[in-house]
Amino acid sequence: MATSLSNPVVRIHALNCPKAKTTNLRVVHIIRHAEGFHNVNNDYKNPDNLDAQLTPHGISQCKELSQKLEEEKLHVDAIISSPMRRALQTAHHSFGHVFECQVKRHNVPFVACEHWRETVNYVCDVRLPLSTLSNDFPSVDFARIEHEHDPIWKVYEEKHGSLDDYQKVRESVDDEGLDKRVRNAWKTIAERPAIERSIAVVSHSAFFRHMFTRPELVIYEDADVEEYMSTGFENCEMRSVAFEII
Repeated sequence: MATSLSNPVVRIHALNCPKAKTTNLRVVHIIRHAEGFHNVNNDYKNPDNLDAQLTPHGISQCKELSQKLEEEKLHVDAIISSPMRRALQTAHHSFGHVFECQVKRHNVPFVACEHWRETVNYVCDVRLPLSTLSNDFPSVDFARIEHEHDPIWKVYEEKHGSLDDYQKVRESVDDEGLDKRVRNAWKTIAERPAIERSIAVVSHSAFFRHMFTRPELVIYEDADVEEYMSTGFENCEMRSVAFEII
């Protein structure tokens, strides 16, 4: 059934809630990318930070998370990532222990998805060409990335002008456009094979803020899980919840 653009798209539950335990709800592990060069001194407009990469500290954050997840024996059936380099690098380093074990076990899909991009505002949010990303990240499935060049940036460049001509936020003030992208992001998760019960997603803080704070998009089981998901994410922070698409 098609979802109305005025109705929430997802209902979120705490992992330990009765419904999550008794109905085998799917689980999503939401991860903000680790520290990027653009995060240092909020350097979002520096041309050197186009499709910003992780800092050495950011890579260390990922390795710490990887060690923690390995010690906790967290199982994931799929890894979905924004196609921005900082997100792809975070997924690669944070789940390195998963990829190292793939020779011994089944392959865990590592999929790039345009809908999970950061809100597109500054040069750090401009995606590199698909051919470049495919070459730099050969283990990632880019089949769902349809355009060689950044289609989201193109929309806002045509609307506002070039980086030199317009220095303010772009997509962050387009609630309607972001609402559609959030719905499509959840749709990509909902359409994953049913056997994938535990899915990791690596994305971005401003996109999470829109996704998890608008009642037009999300319903929470209770106030505790709402507070858990709607406060700001730190770099390389992971939060896990059960969910059901409405």
